[in-house]
Amino acid sequence: MTTWQNNPSGPPVTAIVIFRNEKKHLGRCLRALRWCDEVIAVDMESSDGSLGVARELADRVLHVSACPIAEPTRVAAAKLATNNWVLLVDPDEVIPSSLVDDIHAALAGHPDAGAFSLPMWFYFKGKRLAGTVWGTLTYKQRLIHRHRCNLLPLCNRITQLKPGQSDVRIPHAGDNHMQHYWSDSYRDLLHKHFVRYSHKEAAAVVAQGKRFNFRDGFVTPWVELKKSLKDFDGWRIGLRGWVLSGIYFGYTLASNWLTLYYQSRDTPVEGSVAYGLPTLTEDSTMQTPRSVAA
Repeated sequence: MTTWQNNPSGPPVTAIVIFRNEKKHLGRCLRALRWCDEVIAVDMESSDGSLGVARELADRVLHVSACPIAEPTRVAAAKLATNNWVLLVDPDEVIPSSLVDDIHAALAGHPDAGAFSLPMWFYFKGKRLAGTVWGTLTYKQRLIHRHRCNLLPLCNRITQLKPGQSDVRIPHAGDNHMQHYWSDSYRDLLHKHFVRYSHKEAAAVVAQGKRFNFRDGFVTPWVELKKSLKDFDGWRIGLRGWVLSGIYFGYTLASNWLTLYYQSRDTPVEGSVAYGLPTLTEDSTMQTPRSVAA
């Protein structure tokens, strides 16, 4: 039985991880969350052994039907969390111990915050990516108070602060960033961005009221390509930088033009999801929660 090393002097935190066939990454992700007071892992019909890893390392395991994106399931899972502070982690992400210390300090220093944005760096083929729009430090609003911040069921739009609430950014200090093991191959990257994300991105922006305009269709992709190559030093890392920047250009182009398709539909895909969250069921083998060290 795993003993979790939480922070007894601070507010309790629930971590939520949604996964489907992530056996390669899931164990590393869940082990790095042992400091949390509760870890909820939600399985989307995995078939690669991921479920066994979750049963071993999580406090609660839930089941849900497979869905192209995790956001609607994340909203439903947060409603079942024991604690008000919720940490949102993807199965291919790792929270290092240096960031855990900063999270504890931030929670103690800003008890009235609505959310915290955590530093993140993308890793490609297991190594930290330097250069291109993806290979630079970014911040993600991943630690939220569920009564001060809304979770959104839209692709790449995870959270939204409620009026009057504040977001606190945890400063980057060398190695205290979330490690996002973003992609292991170009094939995987192409599938994610052209088969899944471009459609979901277009549906999400239409659900939020945006409509297609010709600047986004013709000009914006070239602007983003320039940023990736020049502003974010993609050209400096050679062929990889050009290829990744080209993929980003294609993704931006495709998602912008796909808004024409989704705005022509009577009910956008994402819009219907927003009002009908998936049903989660408890794993029957998880009889008792794992112990939490006081």
